Amino acid sequence: MKKFNATMGLLAVSLALTATAASAQVSRAEVQAQLKAAQASGQLAALTGEDSGSAYLAAHFHSTESRGEVKDEVKEARAEGTLNALDGSDSGSFYLAKHQVLTTPRAEVKSELAQAAKNGTLDQLYGEDSGSFELAALHAAGSRPAVAMK
Repeated sequence: MKKFNATMGLLAVSLALTATAASAQVSRAEVQAQLKAAQASGQLAALTGEDSGSAYLAAHFHSTESRGEVKDEVKEARAEGTLNALDGSDSGSFYLAKHQVLTTPRAEVKSELAQAAKNGTLDQLYGEDSGSFELAALHAAGSRPAVAMK
């Protein structure tokens, strides 16, 4: 599994560097130099390690909020009961389901449901990837799911 994660990480970095090269007209030699620099600095392996990159991200993340603001937000979330809403055994699905706000009229939802059943896309949010590929495609296309959170 570690080999697979490392391979996928290398592939992702390679694709990212390639995309960067294509958009910025960077030469192949420059991309290869960037790759070697990332390998040497540890950036390349940072997101594929046992900690999934959390140590690297923690070291390189710089908040724009003050400590006081963050502490106030934590107190507010604790008072509202939302602090640990997404940490439960259901990964927060119960909380999210209770707090959704429908923004699409019922008739439109029923029409979309019938269309999805007809064209075979009804079950895209089920399966091994839990719909992440479908949601990524929607995001890339600029679409949004018909449900918003309050």
